[in-house]
Amino acid sequence: MAAQDTIIARSETAVATYDRILDIAEGLFASHGIQGTSIRQITELANVNVAAVNYHFGTKDKLVDAVIHRRFQKLEEDRALALDRVEERCRRENRPPTTEELAAVLVQSPFGYLRSGDAGWLNFIRVLARLMWEPGAEKFAPLPSSLGIFERFDALLKKAVPALDTDDARRCWRLAFLRSASQQTMLTLAMLREERLPNAIAFGDALTRLPEDEVEKELIRFVAAGLAS
Repeated sequence: MAAQDTIIARSETAVATYDRILDIAEGLFASHGIQGTSIRQITELANVNVAAVNYHFGTKDKLVDAVIHRRFQKLEEDRALALDRVEERCRRENRPPTTEELAAVLVQSPFGYLRSGDAGWLNFIRVLARLMWEPGAEKFAPLPSSLGIFERFDALLKKAVPALDTDDARRCWRLAFLRSASQQTMLTLAMLREERLPNAIAFGDALTRLPEDEVEKELIRFVAAGLAS
């Protein structure tokens, strides 16, 4: 029994170390970028040695993948369930989905985590905002489950807006607009929460006057209209 307790304790310690490394790396990537963060900085703040990072992740690139995929996996689980509900509702009511329903699928889950106040999700949003401009960003691939979610979403969008069914380029650009608008909105909210909104942003004071739940509704309406236009 004592030997089993020791094994369990070691396993729990390993999980705690793994999560602590991810949390520290995520925060540093958010503040300094991936290129601007060294493994040494991560190990010092996480109070672990380089061997621990190598043991759990192998390379810095794999650590970056783990940071990104950890929260993306949760988002995709939420979105898969949301798509299930939309598909079931449409079957029951014998109708195509609306663009507002589809916009809500992609927007509601990340907004929920943002409103939770979890600092890790705020960091994650900032990491995503930086990612596309990071040197070597092209080597980081999405999870296969993420591609599956967007394939399901795309199939429903064709039903919601039949005019886009055969126009792959226009449809995919509208999906790109959706992602960009959503990410920029959440990044702006994250900056407002941290009181770090740049002075160069026009009408910055006005942005503070709308509650976050109303911003979410406005974004869903905005994206839905864009998808349907």
